[in-house]
Amino acid sequence: MKFHLAQILVIGLFAWTGTAQALDCAAVRARFQCDATTHYPLHLSFDDGPALQTMDILEVLKQEKIPATFFVIANKVDCPALEKQCQADSSQEAKACAQSKQECEQRRQILLQAKRAGHVIGSHSYEHLRYSEVEQGLMREHFRLARQVLDPYLNTTPPLFRLPYGDGWFNREQQPQVLQALKATGFQHIAWQLSAFDWDEKNQQGDKILANVLEQVCKRRQGGVVLFHDGIHDQLHQGRLFTTTHLKEWIPALRCVVDFKPLSFFEKGYTQRR
Repeated sequence: MKFHLAQILVIGLFAWTGTAQALDCAAVRARFQCDATTHYPLHLSFDDGPALQTMDILEVLKQEKIPATFFVIANKVDCPALEKQCQADSSQEAKACAQSKQECEQRRQILLQAKRAGHVIGSHSYEHLRYSEVEQGLMREHFRLARQVLDPYLNTTPPLFRLPYGDGWFNREQQPQVLQALKATGFQHIAWQLSAFDWDEKNQQGDKILANVLEQVCKRRQGGVVLFHDGIHDQLHQGRLFTTTHLKEWIPALRCVVDFKPLSFFEKGYTQRR
């Protein structure tokens, strides 16, 4: 009989005392061959939002008192541009355009709520493109637009930026023009050291995403900034449902192995504003 990690967590990793449920962290560490006593520093970061379900992430972070960083796609909160685009599309009815405007304003409020909660807000550019493959004039325009549209939400000096797909960062020696354009726009780039791979549908079952993170942390014997997704880059309002639904369930097992830290624990050269 096969068991998903979720079932193992319920059956084998939890000990019951009366009505209290306590996670057996020794079993978690043994399952992933982690050091018996070390807790590794970890920072949660989320890409591709804001989305409706970002609210679920914010609620979990509030309950668990965990700081996070959100790298957001600027065109999702560029309400004037979205409204203009909708009105120019003859196939769109007035009702659909009104709904689009309402949803955009809702995403703006969600992003403001994330900022007010003390989380770091950074840019994930204006659109989700591989910028090493984009004409340089368009690339610079997207970086400029991202800064302009996100200015009310960006809360660090200098403002932070994460390139979509990491393109322009991982291949920075071959494609230096991307980081050069970012620097010229005044952004500081922030990468990641671990990935939950939650964008991959093959991982959106059982506890594969949780296992991805724990396996990387324990194998590397170090933590870092981990990449999750609260949004879906090619959908304006829909969130990454599997992640936003299950994050709360993953936190107890993660706490067996990691200590949650602010982004400033790993990244220097910026200051956060309120």
